[in-house]
Amino acid sequence: MRRRALFSLVALGLVVGLASPAQAVLTESKVTGDDTAGSYVLANTTDGSDETMARCSEGRRQQNEPTVAVDPTDTEVVVAGSNDYCASIVNNEVWAGYYRSTDGGQTWSLSLVPGYPDDTSDAGEASPVHGSCGASGDPTQSFDGDGNLFYGFICFNRSKPINGGVYVARYSDHGAVYDQTVLVKRGTPSGLFQSGLFQDKINLTADQTDGEHSGNVYVAWSQYNAFAPTNAVLFSRSTDTGDTWSKPFKVTPNEHGTASFADLAVGPDGAVYLTYLTYPSSSRPTADVWLLRSDDGGVSFGAPSHVASIELFDSNQFAGATGTVDCGDGPFTCESGFTFSRFFSNSAVAADDDGVHVVWASELPSGQNKVFVRNSADGGETWDDDPIALDEEEVGHQWFPDIASADGVLTAIFYDSRSDPEYDADRPPGNDADGVNSGDVVQAFVGQSSDGGETWKETVVSSAGSNFGWKTHGSRRVGFWGDYLYVSAVPDAVNVVWTDSRDLMSGDDPRDGAVENDFAVYQPCTYVPNDINAPAYTSPTIADACLDQGGLDQNIYGARL
Repeated sequence: MRRRALFSLVALGLVVGLASPAQAVLTESKVTGDDTAGSYVLANTTDGSDETMARCSEGRRQQNEPTVAVDPTDTEVVVAGSNDYCASIVNNEVWAGYYRSTDGGQTWSLSLVPGYPDDTSDAGEASPVHGSCGASGDPTQSFDGDGNLFYGFICFNRSKPINGGVYVARYSDHGAVYDQTVLVKRGTPSGLFQSGLFQDKINLTADQTDGEHSGNVYVAWSQYNAFAPTNAVLFSRSTDTGDTWSKPFKVTPNEHGTASFADLAVGPDGAVYLTYLTYPSSSRPTADVWLLRSDDGGVSFGAPSHVASIELFDSNQFAGATGTVDCGDGPFTCESGFTFSRFFSNSAVAADDDGVHVVWASELPSGQNKVFVRNSADGGETWDDDPIALDEEEVGHQWFPDIASADGVLTAIFYDSRSDPEYDADRPPGNDADGVNSGDVVQAFVGQSSDGGETWKETVVSSAGSNFGWKTHGSRRVGFWGDYLYVSAVPDAVNVVWTDSRDLMSGDDPRDGAVENDFAVYQPCTYVPNDINAPAYTSPTIADACLDQGGLDQNIYGARL
């Protein structure tokens, strides 16, 4: 039985943009072309390579959690990033991918952020992450107004010491030249989330205005103190183009309890906005969206402004009694019988001449999950009366919204399962009532508003559907599609990116000799499985060439609007 949250959305009088979805954007492109020899090269070279670059180029592995940034000084330059599992073929772990386009996002050059374990380049060996952490991810990016690109990420180990540090890399010359990576905040050695401090879920933005704080770079993230109720959002800034970073400080008040999923934006006057979520506790029984504002370039923040109380849309509510965040087969089968990768509620913020705009996903009383926005004309001091739904579709879940603003137009991107013929509010996207794959029914949508967020028009931007139940998590027989998608908007250009499964080669999973609920992807691999219900089972090694045949070929796609 699906768990129901106890508290409903703050308002039901929803204002809706009554527009039907348009046709797919013609400028859609595949970002991560890891199926062509020589497609990945070392940073700062046009033809340099190593074993990792060579295997990445043809590995057809997973990429997820995409990020994108358009250069405001040259809008033909677009950079993107992801959790890139191509690195695992040689290094046994995921790494932060770095992709750059000079034609508005139509074609891409591919690389990894320097410092991965097998990186023997000068840039790699000089990085503070080299030799200290084996995995990196959670990419976030922003250009400043001078063509410098800042790439934030976390770097950690899955066994002791975990570290879980926050780092920011800088690329100059419109993102073409890698300069350095700088540590912002180090975690403490620990077991993963069991003890110590783990830095996670970061977001970064730069001040592109011509005001007194122009060029400042801001980063916020979650600091997890094991499973304690003191998890908080921390913040740091750089005033010298990323060479040094201020001492991080906690921006969420103690009375808010656990806080996470920070998102940042800079307004036209240089004000810094930070939104985050808090979760139900004994002192506050609702999940809530909050906004912080800094008027002094990130030196300090005012009191939190309450944006909305929401119904969480978290994947564990579809698992059954165990409340697992992701469900697959074999040892990872859940009581409910459904198959899905993890997802959850998040919020994001944009600021422009019309004010500040916060977007989030939340459940209706019917159980359908929708994307909402709330607008404030005075920087978050007061809010419009009601949250505004981006549409009035009565079927399909919507999740992982992001928002940006330029040229008087707000753009929000999100995933949507409205095309699912088996949609039911009590089922995760892409499952029928028996937990069987209902098809590639998830697409990336954008909503745009030219009246300050009051009304919205939607467009579907992915020409092919995806299913978030495909088991793409390597040896674990579950899916993983990341924790967000991304939009970047500057004057004259808007680019969006999403994770996509259209290139997956699906088929029988040899670990049990059959398609399991039609979500299997390992058909090219041949080996003798153990008992699928045993805690341990036989899997191919990460470097096994059978995994290069498309069974894990999850890619990043993007579009210019």
